[in-house]
Amino acid sequence: MMSETHYDVVVIGAGPVGCVAALAMKQIGLSTAVLEVQSEKSEISDGRTLALSWNSYLILNRLNIWSSNEEKFPISRIQISDRGHFGQSIVSASDVQLPKLGFVVRFKDLLPRLRKQLSQQQVKTLFEASANSIERYKDHSKITLDINGTSSEITTRLVVMADGGQSLNIAGLKFKKTVEYGHDAIVGIITSDSKPSDMAYERFTNSGPIALLPRGNEYAFVWSVPSTESVDLLNQPESRFLDAFQHAFGDRCGRFTSIREKKSYSLATRIAEQPSDGGTVIIGNASQALHPIAAQGLNLGLRDAWDLAEVCGAIKNEHLASRDTVNKFRKKRRWDRLQTTLFSTGLNRLFSSKLSSIFGARGLGLLGLDLVPLAKKLIIRQLIFGPKL
Repeated sequence: MMSETHYDVVVIGAGPVGCVAALAMKQIGLSTAVLEVQSEKSEISDGRTLALSWNSYLILNRLNIWSSNEEKFPISRIQISDRGHFGQSIVSASDVQLPKLGFVVRFKDLLPRLRKQLSQQQVKTLFEASANSIERYKDHSKITLDINGTSSEITTRLVVMADGGQSLNIAGLKFKKTVEYGHDAIVGIITSDSKPSDMAYERFTNSGPIALLPRGNEYAFVWSVPSTESVDLLNQPESRFLDAFQHAFGDRCGRFTSIREKKSYSLATRIAEQPSDGGTVIIGNASQALHPIAAQGLNLGLRDAWDLAEVCGAIKNEHLASRDTVNKFRKKRRWDRLQTTLFSTGLNRLFSSKLSSIFGARGLGLLGLDLVPLAKKLIIRQLIFGPKL
């Protein structure tokens, strides 16, 4: 049996970016539904730790979403260094006149809170729902669904794709550029014999960058290693893994003493085709999946979601499906997306290079951040808030 329901906005994907987009749309008065292929009761096993910028914190606060003090940990300073080479820089919240640079939260803590808020705000959320096709009409789109084995249809003025790119094909889109790095990110929780503070670390090493994020009495870490080595590292006994990690990172955080929850993820940058017609926009990792070296992926996606709501809130509901709306959103997001993608990609290339001629340039660059405070302030504020044109 076929049923049909109409919404102003349908968001495909109930990850963090999709949830924020839906809640922001609800806040400006648009009828909104969310489609999610997972079960509502499925366990969230994603062990990644997220570094949310101060701007992302502000977005979540505006939507009345935030984790408890037991689940969020402040970052006030970031130390950036190149293992075995001269030059380092320390970026502080005071450098950019902010209370904090951001916060550390875990994916599995943040996402349930976002989905709970969907329920509390009465945003219609269809779990175990996969979109099979999208038919575009002049003033709306029709989405054919499979909901736990039952076929259904809904219509909407605007389709927002926020599922990491899994459904791009049904909108006639694809990733136009994919860069495989031959590296995996090993993530987990690690402790040391020195107590963490509010300092995060970005340490560039011969094997790949390491990020250490403070979590009370422990650190979350992201370690980029060659894909050919990641499986062997994951299978090592705890003592041997700790030795390898210590050798790669050095002793800036003391002696590492324990490790848990190790997992690995393949690393790649993927850039999607942007819709040229009306009625569909793509945001977050569906639009651009970035290397985690600068921790910009989720923060960029949340800015996508917030800016989309600003564009939609400034027009009449009947214009949501227009090509002009899509173009306004793309124009608003173009420079931020381009700048952040180039920065993440360029940083990875610069600090992954084995050319000896590059080492000096990297050291001078790190020193230059501290020697030119205005440049540091400009770079950091743009990474936190995006460019203000």
